[in-house]
Amino acid sequence: MVSKPRILLATTNPAKTERLRWLLAELPLTPLLQRDYPTLLAVEEHGTSFVENAALKAVAAAQVFGGLAIASDGGVVIPALGETWDALRTGRAAGPTASDEERARHLLTLMDGHAGEERRVQWHEAVALADGGGVVQTWEAAGTEGYLTEEYDPANAVPGFWVYSLWRFPALGKRYVDLTPEELAALDTTWGRLREQLQAWWQAEGMAGSASFSC
Repeated sequence: MVSKPRILLATTNPAKTERLRWLLAELPLTPLLQRDYPTLLAVEEHGTSFVENAALKAVAAAQVFGGLAIASDGGVVIPALGETWDALRTGRAAGPTASDEERARHLLTLMDGHAGEERRVQWHEAVALADGGGVVQTWEAAGTEGYLTEEYDPANAVPGFWVYSLWRFPALGKRYVDLTPEELAALDTTWGRLREQLQAWWQAEGMAGSASFSC
């Protein structure tokens, strides 16, 4: 029996871990969690794009793990804030050690005075696959659009996906974190497109090279 290649989900964010696991669902791979590899350290995200940051994290994880690793990097684009907001620093805008609540409240403070269409936002995400220290493939998608709420409710927030706790879809009268699985599949076009790209690549290219991946 041929063992399935192992792949490290290179993130300590529980919500993102589940997103990466979902991207790989039904592929002949065995996902492993970064928490089981304590020697993996946080990577400085100094890239100039989401793709570069995702690649930095995937390569660093692959080097330590000694096998296949997948990582992602994303952020929220907020046109109304102009240069006040850097989407690449979405998770670090309130400081490198800020909690989810501090990040959310920092963003809401920046949005003070903005209403209606000025609260419209879009999510961008990139995913990188690395093996043995080198990038194998990258993907990037943007699409999920919504509006930022005017308040943050920590009691109904999802750890790790703090932006989505602020994200609402007016047509449904719901926040992202309140969507049913069916609604999520229809509305989360960013991650949906990434999954389509990744799985199509694996079927066309990845399976042919999977024998060379570390098991």
